[in-house]
Amino acid sequence: MTTLLLLSNNLMFLPRIQQAAGPGVSIVRASNLGKVTELISESPIDLVVADLEYDQDFWHKALQLFKEDQDLNPKMIAYGPHEDTTSMELARSLGCNPVLAKGAFVNNLKSILEETSK
Repeated sequence: MTTLLLLSNNLMFLPRIQQAAGPGVSIVRASNLGKVTELISESPIDLVVADLEYDQDFWHKALQLFKEDQDLNPKMIAYGPHEDTTSMELARSLGCNPVLAKGAFVNNLKSILEETSK
């Protein structure tokens, strides 16, 4: 089973992500760094989805943790407001690919998750 970690406090997209991900994906969510480290210790994380509208200090540190620890090595994607190019560039520099505007993320969620899960 694939484990997807959602870095967000916003539960609005969770049902959409669950539906798009399908039955072979376990989705866990963290809104603080302590929860991220707890989840890492419980199970390997295969995919990280970062909500760039959430607390930048949190997602920055969480993505940095995954980038620095070669043993973790999940695929990482991020989404946020299209006008927040600074956060998008920061997420890219931390290893997120793709980094998408929220609208593109929502409209193409199923194909994004399928492509990223390969």
